[in-house]
Amino acid sequence: MASKFGTSTTEIETPEQIFALPDTTKRDLNRIVTNTQSIEERTKAALRLIFSYAQDGLLYDNTATKTASETIASGKANCLSLSILAYSMAKELGMSATFQDIQIPEYWTSAFRQTWLNGHINLRLKQHRVSKEFSGSVVLGSDFVVDFDPYSLKHQFPEKSVAPATVVAMFYNNKAAVAFANEQYANAYEYYKAAAQVDPAFSVTWSNLGVLFRVNGMHELAEISYKHSLALEPEVTNTLANLAVLYRQTGNIVEAETLERRVLAKRNRNPYYFLMLGNEAYRNVDYAEAIKYYKNAVSLDAKNHEAYFGLARSYYALDDTISAVRYMKKAKRNAPSDDEQQLYEHKLSVLNQVARLH
Repeated sequence: MASKFGTSTTEIETPEQIFALPDTTKRDLNRIVTNTQSIEERTKAALRLIFSYAQDGLLYDNTATKTASETIASGKANCLSLSILAYSMAKELGMSATFQDIQIPEYWTSAFRQTWLNGHINLRLKQHRVSKEFSGSVVLGSDFVVDFDPYSLKHQFPEKSVAPATVVAMFYNNKAAVAFANEQYANAYEYYKAAAQVDPAFSVTWSNLGVLFRVNGMHELAEISYKHSLALEPEVTNTLANLAVLYRQTGNIVEAETLERRVLAKRNRNPYYFLMLGNEAYRNVDYAEAIKYYKNAVSLDAKNHEAYFGLARSYYALDDTISAVRYMKKAKRNAPSDDEQQLYEHKLSVLNQVARLH
């Protein structure tokens, strides 16, 4: 199969390589073990060390998927790579750590006439200790969630624990997506194949593989891949939409229209779908269209501060400062954290100054 895409030039990272830590980091972690007496102290020390990497020059880059060692060496990483690093450090300390996949409604980017689903992952550190008074029992404390994403949109959604094997499959899918974007299709296929081998039940791999097959004219294989993905997760909007694209391209219009109606019904209930359409329209300098989509978003979710901010900046771009101020106030009022409220307050003060000048 790989030969149909040409010759692959990539060397697939093994799971061991993905999670391996540099010796210097292991020594830092060993000092934490030596210098702390309790799980609570060790957890706090580990958190300080983890975040020190982020604060000492590690840049958040959504496209930078790195192994734990590469993350430290390169200075750039995305939420997946940073979570892998934090997981490896926690395990080195003997701590209990669990990856969490954030259950985001369809939150997508358009490329190559396909929809690519954006995801997010973080890490939960289990806080517990063995009580001396009750020999053998475990007393639970508050868990710590380590989340490196600088954007707040994903923080309000449910979390689902995922196994390290699934995280490796996510890693391979990210690598494949970069190869795909660079038209290195043989490399992309090798990464997707590795992902399917490490976690065959991860439906995203099969959906993405379907995109690869479709773009390369392998329509039968694309359909098989999409249907296998849907067998694993039947109602994933992204996969349904891409299968509809395939059917329309191959002339199966009846099936395409049936799927498109299902997709549209699901998307019309999802405020984040309209938020993404608004963001795309804003980037395309179509501010009136962006305003329409952002208003659709807030009609479905009256507390969607991102959509209010989109409205504010769109109206500002149209020189309607009064409306911009009104929606910035709503963005601030609905912001889920103090930091975001302060950010909106700063933007609001700037807007008020502009309004006074007018």
